[in-house]
Amino acid sequence: MPMLTTAGLVLRRADYGDYDRMVTLLTPAHGRMDAVARGCRRAKSPLTNAAEPFISGEFQLFQKGERYAIEQCQVREGFYELRTDYERLVHGAYWLRLLDAGVPRDVPAEDIFLLALKALAHLNYAPELPAAMLTFAFEAHFMALSGYPPRVDSCVLCGRPIAGEARFDARLGGAVCLSCPSHAPRISLGARRILYKLPRTRFENAPKLVESPDWPEAARLFRKYTQQRMQIPEKFLPPLVSAQEAAGI
Repeated sequence: MPMLTTAGLVLRRADYGDYDRMVTLLTPAHGRMDAVARGCRRAKSPLTNAAEPFISGEFQLFQKGERYAIEQCQVREGFYELRTDYERLVHGAYWLRLLDAGVPRDVPAEDIFLLALKALAHLNYAPELPAAMLTFAFEAHFMALSGYPPRVDSCVLCGRPIAGEARFDARLGGAVCLSCPSHAPRISLGARRILYKLPRTRFENAPKLVESPDWPEAARLFRKYTQQRMQIPEKFLPPLVSAQEAAGI
């Protein structure tokens, strides 16, 4: 009966039986996979931390039939600061839901795994950066790596290159030139440039978005696109502005 050792990030967990939990992991070589953490709900269980969302570490999984069980976990990062900041916790939980919805089982996802760790590190250790901006950057990179980048350099209807303002149709998957019929909302040149360039740059450059006045517009339009593609219910979507911005502070 084989043993598998893999890096992993806990996406979600659910109580199973009296003392166990079922855990969904994001792994670089195997994509999304499920494993049971037996006895983790018992007092002083060494697997208690291994069955909590946001935990990242090295997991030893024991396979029996088609099911894996967590034998050991060496925690590398817990992103614990998120748990003390409700707003950032809401954004992080949304990221985990996106990963759970968009990453296939048993398909390598190394780039997405590394993206998740980098993005969570920014959300956890850089409280000065707007959580909504980081979520937008995460969405843009995640959708591109998943094979769903929107088409923003040319019209999705007629195919002609777009030089200036346009409309952004989340349902059609990108920009629509002003010559084509569409009731989609307009998108400025600056916001469209962000949608084009952002997923083509390293996530570490995401903080530079703060300098652009167009990122909130781009984030608002891209959220609709992400929701369309990933089928995330409205109730799980984080706010597009911070609590301070919403209060006018």
